[in-house]
Amino acid sequence: MLRKNHKGGAAAVAIMVIIMIVAIASAVLIVTGRFSIKKSNVEQTVSPVQSKPDQSSETISESDLSSVAEPAPINLYPTLAADYQDVNIKGLTAGSSILVDADTNEIVAGFNYEKKIYPASLTKILTLMVAVENIDDMSATYTFTDDDIDPLIEDNASMAGFEAGESVTMEDLLYASILVSGADGTIGLANSIAGSEEAFVALMQQKLKDLGLDSTTNFVNASGLHNKNHYTTVQDIAVLTRAALESETCRKVLTASTYTTGKTEQHPDGIELTSIVASRFEGYFIDCDGDGEADSDVEILGGKTGFTDEALYTLSSVIEKGGHRYICVVARSKSEFDSVEDAIAIYEKYLGPNKTKKTELNIDTETEEDTDDTENDTDTQKVDEGATVKVENDDAA
Repeated sequence: MLRKNHKGGAAAVAIMVIIMIVAIASAVLIVTGRFSIKKSNVEQTVSPVQSKPDQSSETISESDLSSVAEPAPINLYPTLAADYQDVNIKGLTAGSSILVDADTNEIVAGFNYEKKIYPASLTKILTLMVAVENIDDMSATYTFTDDDIDPLIEDNASMAGFEAGESVTMEDLLYASILVSGADGTIGLANSIAGSEEAFVALMQQKLKDLGLDSTTNFVNASGLHNKNHYTTVQDIAVLTRAALESETCRKVLTASTYTTGKTEQHPDGIELTSIVASRFEGYFIDCDGDGEADSDVEILGGKTGFTDEALYTLSSVIEKGGHRYICVVARSKSEFDSVEDAIAIYEKYLGPNKTKKTELNIDTETEEDTDDTENDTDTQKVDEGATVKVENDDAA
């Protein structure tokens, strides 16, 4: 027989007695108020009852908004190519420039490309992008008023020729804004899309923020009329041009040579628009290999021009060579044709087989050299024929 363990039984009884004493003491403390459970001073951050992911009543309190991270901006800045060179061309009039391979997003050559400039009508590249992103129906129309047209006339802004009372489609406004740099086109887009130019500029600034450009570019209007707080860099313009080329509609507008607006009561035959860029490059060719002939693998695609007294002449041009698209932006050139020749000189020197070789500008001698381009030069703030423009040594601040 197994013997019973009397010591084990006694220990169990002792433990039970101790538990009963502790329980009685705790009850006494609670009743007397000398010990109580208080509500925490820290608010709960998570509800005791968790909402289901698809529960429509789920809300975020105002205090929680600061913890919601904004999406990071897209970094579209180009990197330096392995064989990058500083632009050094005798006789170049531009105050800053950049040449970018749009397919690899690399800077082939440049100088002062991070320096602040006034863009003038290069602003309209961003206007085009924002407009295209916010237009649902290209055939929708906007009717101009005197309040739209009169201020533009007073500012001597470039215009496509729309009149008060004229109803114009969104597509017409896009081409008018880019091909002939019409400020009437940009104001029509701004008003129809956002209700006012100020509200549209807010959309432009948001787009700059989305692209990561808002620290170096600030626009206060949609046309490029001069304002000391309206500035950018040629690098940022190259980024905007490259981004615009990714949009089929923007690319189509930026590379068009001509366009005729729809027929209206004010313009029964429409308005024939001719690209300023196409007009400026007419008679020129690009000779990167230095054989004195136009390169068969080079095509000038299009771009955007700009001018104000403060900005001087600006140009963002796009070419295709050997299956690659290249963007060249020049700013503060001395004249409209100097800006074209500055760009061509950069293309020829830094896309040629020998980048250190001096290149000469090539002009088609069959084209009249003294052709008056005044009718097609409708950039912001036109300069009178024969007027001189004071050229400062330093870039615009």
